[in-house]
Amino acid sequence: MGKVKIGLLQFFSITILFELGTSLVVNLGMAAGRDAWLSILIGSLAGLLMFSGYAYLYRKHPDLTFIGYTRKLLGKTAGTPVALLYIILYMNLSGRGLRDGSTMLAMASMHNTPLFILSMLMILSSSYVLHKGTEVLTRTSLVFTTIVLMIGLFSMILLILSGSINLQHLMPVLENGLWPVMDSVVHQNYMFPFGEMIVFTMLMPYLSDVRKGPWVIAAAMLVSALLLSATIALNISVLGADIAKRSQLPLMPTISKISISDFIQRVDIFVVMVLIIGVFFKMSVFFSAALIGISELFNLPYRRMLYPCTLIILFTSMLDARSFTEHLDEGGRLLYTVYPVFMIVIPVILIIITAVRSYFSAPRPG
Repeated sequence: MGKVKIGLLQFFSITILFELGTSLVVNLGMAAGRDAWLSILIGSLAGLLMFSGYAYLYRKHPDLTFIGYTRKLLGKTAGTPVALLYIILYMNLSGRGLRDGSTMLAMASMHNTPLFILSMLMILSSSYVLHKGTEVLTRTSLVFTTIVLMIGLFSMILLILSGSINLQHLMPVLENGLWPVMDSVVHQNYMFPFGEMIVFTMLMPYLSDVRKGPWVIAAAMLVSALLLSATIALNISVLGADIAKRSQLPLMPTISKISISDFIQRVDIFVVMVLIIGVFFKMSVFFSAALIGISELFNLPYRRMLYPCTLIILFTSMLDARSFTEHLDEGGRLLYTVYPVFMIVIPVILIIITAVRSYFSAPRPG
């Protein structure tokens, strides 16, 4: 993959699809009640701050992936185990995304389809695209970003025309103060989905423009945050905060409220389409990062490890938890216990080492 270069527009589109992922259809930030939309915006600011650190490392090591400069900065003795842990993390997150998507798809429409069959079809479609190359995945994202945005715009227009939106459900803002909002940010919203952008440190060396690339990705993160915040606000304004909080897929009952003169009905298929697209790209980005890491760490052609990793991700997703509730509880704990180590602590250590080395290696005047 050394010669691959991915355009800025392709990076913009795949970042949006990655960030929306399953976040668009779940009750993201609803621990903050009717202020969930605000917690997402605050979480995105924290996510942009974290990404600025990743961008700093990328600019200092533009030709290396995260695993590459981790081994360079920490040395092979310490850097190799850390790199291996990141590969495991990416495969775990890909498996968790697969479990999220297949379970939600079964809940939304395919009630009688075995979970294993749904998961297998999803992961095989992902592995097929990745066999063609990561650049094919990013080019494909251009088409599907357009589809998702058109579905969103069409659904918004239909909801307005059907008279289902009641903005009073969003009032009053900050009724219980700022603490519930910040608690939601700390326990969920800054890490999911924004902290997960660390996976892009494995793809950024393939950017076609080193200078503009990080700015384009940051812009896509901001657009995604606005779309997520608007979607959550829409769910609350249609369903009310209590119903939206209790629903595992609040976008589904929101869209099902669309009914115009008994002519346009049952458009909740749109939610299923968005769910499938989002899960596919989120899972595939993590999968791609794991393959790039394995290829780099063990000096193997990434296609050789593609199908063994496919099986590992498939079976770990199935064995992840006994039920979807247990799966969500486990994910909620990981968001503020384990993931910050990989997405904040280790990158900060690498930033400090890079900054110190840059300072002492800089030429001194006269």
